[in-house]
Amino acid sequence: MSFVFYRSFNENKIINGVYALRECITDIEREKLYNEILSELLEVGIKEGLKQDLFKMYLTYLVARDENAFSVSCEREGENVDEALRILALEDIRKILDLWKESPFTVLLQEGAPNFLNPLYDTLNKATSAQEVVDYLVRYYKRFGTGIMNGYKAFKWDEKLGLVGIGECDPITFDQLIGCDYQKNALIKNTEAFLQGKESNNALLFGDRGTGKSSSVKAALNAYCEEGLRVVELSKTDFKYFNRILHTLRKRGLKFILFLDDLSFEEFEVEYKYMKALIEGGIEVRPRNVLIYATSNRRHLVKETWNDRQGQEINISDTRQEKLSLADRFGLSLTFTSPNQNLYLEMVYSIAKHYKVTLDENTLRERAIQWELLHGGRSGRTAKQFILSIL
Repeated sequence: MSFVFYRSFNENKIINGVYALRECITDIEREKLYNEILSELLEVGIKEGLKQDLFKMYLTYLVARDENAFSVSCEREGENVDEALRILALEDIRKILDLWKESPFTVLLQEGAPNFLNPLYDTLNKATSAQEVVDYLVRYYKRFGTGIMNGYKAFKWDEKLGLVGIGECDPITFDQLIGCDYQKNALIKNTEAFLQGKESNNALLFGDRGTGKSSSVKAALNAYCEEGLRVVELSKTDFKYFNRILHTLRKRGLKFILFLDDLSFEEFEVEYKYMKALIEGGIEVRPRNVLIYATSNRRHLVKETWNDRQGQEINISDTRQEKLSLADRFGLSLTFTSPNQNLYLEMVYSIAKHYKVTLDENTLRERAIQWELLHGGRSGRTAKQFILSIL
């Protein structure tokens, strides 16, 4: 059988093996082929972490990750996708539902499916018609993406490979961040506006180390990844690829945050000039589906020296303005400061509860204070490190 959009099915060894099983004449021939296909299926299932009914979850995996004209159009257009594409997709989905209903395998593995597969699995499992599935896929791809975007919620950039998925992300949530309610709420409001297509700002999160700057961005990803948010973590060495990165993201239907963690520049580094053009001022317009969130211990990002104030240049103020102008291009600036002792202890108690620490409160308090005196002061990071040290 031939697929129009889901062409990966045409060359898939497991799918072709299932069709071949129908043609087997003898039981011996059938058993041999069955075991060969099952071996392949188990290998893929273990590699990709597929659970539940293994063959059906594998079909779900293929449908979710197949990047084709229909799925990419749905990711970009949602309900506005061309009706002709919906009609053409119907026959492919009928064939997939036939495979689903006539599955020759009954291998069941425990636990749920990874990432965004469960909703699609449930829909395919309960579907009464191909049209019902096509209508759902239009919404599904718009919300969860297709291809690599469906498989990961965070990415890094590789010069040769382009976007590379990050398999395990920090699972931190906003509820776990204590002592920065104003900052959290401002970032949440800005991120939600971005996801809703409203005006939103690039954000600079700066302040003392270990106070939740990076964790806030990670928490935003975890809170909104199922609403179409993805994060691309970049370093300064990636700046020269900005045009390629933007070109790649501009074609997608999801929303992306370019995450620049622990960002700062020494006075001899000039990469910040590329970044200024990216944020505001370059000829190429930043895509509407891309925002920049940066964290730094420095408010002004580019290191200033006394030479900037007392140097030999005639226009000293011009030099200072050049260095300060990068930070000024972030529309949202959020300051993170070290907590006082009471707030630090509140963090300790909260993290201790999360990790089910059984020490009584007085002992926990005494040891937490000793720890922060010996390990560089109070912060959320210090509190977590203390708890991990006593587990």
